Formats: sequence, C-alpha cells, structure tokens
Amino acid sequence: MSITGDRLRALREKKGMSQEAVADFLGISRTAYNKYESGVIKPVRKLEGLSRLFGVSADYILGQESESVLLPGETEPRVEQQIKKYICLSRGGRDIVDITLDAVYQREQDATSGSTEGTFK
Repeated sequence: MSITGDRLRALREKKGMSQEAVADFLGISRTAYNKYESGVIKPVRKLEGLSRLFGVSADYILGQESESVLLPGETEPRVEQQIKKYICLSRGGRDIVDITLDAVYQREQDATSGSTEGTFK
C-alpha cells in the first residue's frame, strides 16, 4: 500500500464512511475508489473532492505534508454532525435553533465587549 492509500483509508475510517459512500461523493465506482486506497492509482482527478470531503490538503493526501490540518472553512466532525441535525429539522425547529443561537452569540459578544445590555439575567 502507498502513503496516499494509507492516508485515504485512515481519513475515511476516521470519518466513519464506507468506500461506497466516498465513491458516491466523488461520482466514481467503489472499485475505482478502492484502487486509490490500495495504491494502484493516485487520485489525481479527484484530489480536490477528497480534500473537501476529508478537510485536509491535497499535499497531505499525497504524503507531501506530515500533518493533517483542517483547511480554512472546514469544520470539525462534531460541528458537521450538528449541521446535519439542523438541516433535518422542521422549519419551526430551525427557527428555534436560530433564535437560541442568536441570543447566545449576542450574549457572548456583549461579554467580550464588556456590555451588559441585552444579556440574559
């Protein structure tokens, strides 16, 4: 196996995904994706998609960087799970979450700026 294959397998398993799920995301067959993990071929044409999916740089996937770092704008797994839950909520449920999030955000902004106006008491 290659370093690229090892890293792809580790990233996929860390994300709790099957080879089939990754292949579907990339728009390729599971067999084609399996060739990436087994080191038969490098995922040159699918590097951007893999980087986005796993939140790491293409250089990391290819073994040119030693550390996996979240890309700018990427989310941690817990945040990603929360976003998925939010998306599944009804419109009313999302409204409740939005109101709560806005209130907590404003409270923290006020605390940071030293203001007490608009905070919960």
